Amino acid sequence: MSRFALPLLSVMVCLVGCSSAPQLPRSGTMDLPTWLTAPRGAIQRDAPVDLRMGCPEHLVDLCERYALPAWVVYGTVRCLGANECVVNGTFRRFSLSDQSGESNVVVDELYYDVVRTKVEGVLAGIARAVGEAETELDRMNVLGAYVRRRFGAFALFSLKQAEEVAAAPEGFTNLLLESGESMDVMERFDRESVAALDLRAGWSETDDYYQVIQAGDFGYGNPMDSFRRTEEEAIHELARSLVVKFSHLQRQFSTARSIDDDVQEEASKEEIALRMRGVLVCRRIVDPGNRTCLVTVRVARTGVALR
Repeated sequence: MSRFALPLLSVMVCLVGCSSAPQLPRSGTMDLPTWLTAPRGAIQRDAPVDLRMGCPEHLVDLCERYALPAWVVYGTVRCLGANECVVNGTFRRFSLSDQSGESNVVVDELYYDVVRTKVEGVLAGIARAVGEAETELDRMNVLGAYVRRRFGAFALFSLKQAEEVAAAPEGFTNLLLESGESMDVMERFDRESVAALDLRAGWSETDDYYQVIQAGDFGYGNPMDSFRRTEEEAIHELARSLVVKFSHLQRQFSTARSIDDDVQEEASKEEIALRMRGVLVCRRIVDPGNRTCLVTVRVARTGVALR
């Protein structure tokens, strides 16, 4: 199993400018393309990458083994994880009640993983295609097929896009080679617009889905890295919240005893295994004034099941 907590070699390709980088804040404003900030449809499952990103420590062995850029390895793991991951959690609760009230101690251990054989299968296929390419342009076209959107060095990595390119190669535009100004629709963030959105970090659920809005630190020097880290934290919190929600269904033991007439002690432990399918990133917001970002992740109720 390969841990899906995703933090990803220098890029193999020589990048030609595709568009300008996100505009740095002027008087507390920032502009970003709407495909990043308000993704719709299939791109909600794509992974945000920086084409110059370094390799996270836990993915170094995959980067080295397959000799692929970090953004390809990271994007593959993230996309496979959004499609399906397994969550294993241990939930312990200890309560002590006396005349002064009740105190609770909760300990939870959480792991969520993507099946390693799936990751290795996809990466082996990409590495094989790169190795069989006869020219540098051919190699660029192999890697470029996985880029659905690009804004400067920022891109959306998509396994689905590569499948579509393979099915209709004549309509393929390699965004690693594209130059010129971007025609992307932009969204401007400033203190007033962010306040009007009135988004609150935390867990929520409806009849259709479970959702987490996660806040994180935002660095203007590398916006995509800030979003990635916050998304990973949001996915972790989504998994943790689901473990807590379902923890009472598989209780291993529960004890209760009286220490004396005034003190009562209770303890319980549950181990939960869940499968999450179809995790979506629905919104990315920047608050330039507070140097924070907010990311909304969601999974349909039908995409969560006990194992």
